[in-house]
Amino acid sequence: MEEGLSFSSLLIVATAAFFVPIILARLPAVPIVVGEILVGIAIGRSGFDLVQHGDVSLEILSEIGFAFLMFLSGLEIDFSILNRGKTPTVDGKKQPSLLSTAVLSFVATLLIAVPIGFALAYFGLVEDPWMIAFILSATSLGVVVPVLKQSGLNTTNFGQSVLLGALLADFVTMLMITVYATLYSTGLTLEILLIGILFIAFLFTYRLGISQIRRPVVRRLIERLEFATSQIKVRGSLALMLAFVALAQLVDVELILGAFLAGAVISLLSSRHDAGLHEKLDAIGYGFFIPIFFVMVGVEFNFPLLLENPQALLLAPLLFLLAIVVKVGAGLTFRRLFDWRSTISAGLILSTHLSITIAAAAIGVRMGAISEATNAAVILMAALTATVCPLLANTLLPEQKKKEHQPFLIYSAANLGLQVGQELRKHGQQVVYIEPEKRLVDLVREENFEVQHSEGDADNLQKAGLQDAHTLLVLSGDDDRNYAVARAAVDLGLENILVMVHEPTRLSDFRDLGVRATTPTMLRPMMLASMARNPDIFELLTSTSDERDIREFVMRNPVFAKRPISELVLPGDSLILTIHRDGEVRVPHGSTRLNLGDRLTVLGETDSLQAVQGLLEG
Repeated sequence: MEEGLSFSSLLIVATAAFFVPIILARLPAVPIVVGEILVGIAIGRSGFDLVQHGDVSLEILSEIGFAFLMFLSGLEIDFSILNRGKTPTVDGKKQPSLLSTAVLSFVATLLIAVPIGFALAYFGLVEDPWMIAFILSATSLGVVVPVLKQSGLNTTNFGQSVLLGALLADFVTMLMITVYATLYSTGLTLEILLIGILFIAFLFTYRLGISQIRRPVVRRLIERLEFATSQIKVRGSLALMLAFVALAQLVDVELILGAFLAGAVISLLSSRHDAGLHEKLDAIGYGFFIPIFFVMVGVEFNFPLLLENPQALLLAPLLFLLAIVVKVGAGLTFRRLFDWRSTISAGLILSTHLSITIAAAAIGVRMGAISEATNAAVILMAALTATVCPLLANTLLPEQKKKEHQPFLIYSAANLGLQVGQELRKHGQQVVYIEPEKRLVDLVREENFEVQHSEGDADNLQKAGLQDAHTLLVLSGDDDRNYAVARAAVDLGLENILVMVHEPTRLSDFRDLGVRATTPTMLRPMMLASMARNPDIFELLTSTSDERDIREFVMRNPVFAKRPISELVLPGDSLILTIHRDGEVRVPHGSTRLNLGDRLTVLGETDSLQAVQGLLEG
């Protein structure tokens, strides 16, 4: 066997990574990444020294894990929240926009972090003030997102503001670290302009990708090759990541920016139908490569050096406190929009440091701008903030009351709008109307529905409770008006939007928004065909029993991938009504084969639908 390669060391690392989630199952407050670093310390040179130092195979896999981590960080960014940073209103008065507040917060972060970095360098606690300032300016989007989701705040103005702040901190900090690393190694030369090549490649890849994806022949080819042994989307994503990493290496800049931009391209090109792709990439990254990187961070962690250096030992808790001071201080800009509890909570959430902070410290060591002892202090600081700050924030976050029945919003009672609302009410659903026609407002009220007279702009959609809604149905007879309402709802972050389009040529416009669009001429034959093929469906559709319902599930169970519907035995009397695939609604036949990522509309008894969900979503 070639000298330097040790599968025994890889086995130890992989086994340690396997047991971390099991050990932390009863400690959900501790991030998995922190556990991986701790177990790395235990098996590394600061612990039992079970892993060979300088193992070539582990170093290569760790470097791939590092690139994969930055790639998934870019993939994690939802660029649509940039369009949601609209100016909110309180009591009819316009407030500062969410985006401007997030930008101001990050500027304040830099204004606080840079003097702190120089002060630490002045007292001899750190080697490079700029690198420490960048580290204190970063945050962890991977921690921020689950904290907000768990609290039910991710779609609120508060959640969107914090997400925007985290996005800016991730991206801008990474860019600054890349530029600084280049300046540190080569000085102020024209080579610094080579970083722009990465952004040119980013824009070119995005424009090329968006133009090709819209071509029917390309979409059909991808659809045919995206599952089973082909996995064309996964292969393309990994090839793109390596291409950007290789380009970053070619222009002599840090690979983190290249990998991050590759992930951002995939995020921009993805649609809601690509959830399966994201899950596969997460599985590859977080299932193997990324744990190796973090375990190796722990393996290389020099705890004895930290103990021998009182100055570095003091630095870890000091950096922890300063990280909170920087972010909470900068987070005071959120007071323009929110109360004091929410403002402090925002600062604490943004105080979390993890992936990018550890990556930045690793770059600093490689550059010679950060010592091994300082690196150890930074890793401890990151682990502490990722564990403690979310817990502190959760004690201050406003409680969100979860509604058992989320309301359905219907824009326009004209045409079928009023009848749709009546059918929903028969099934016990709360319905709220947004009615642009004054003459129809009284008619809706006579039917004992809640109604607002509005044109359906963003402010009035919020007043109607859009962000707490289950679904928005846009049903007016004016396609231009429907488009404006749907776009406002998308900008506000609602996912379930159904639009009735009257001019078939406009369907592509609505689907480009990411909403579910259909036409009356599509619905009628589709439903009649379903009734003809399944005689029992008429009884199910016309029943008003609350024991029956129509729900949508995403096909995630690989057992049924590429298998015909005729082989799928659904519990009870459940029936698949439609398949939503690649922006198209398809009427299924017995020979129709299911694909991973298909959205299946299923009708059946409530108890049966629970079993259907477990069957389809695995």
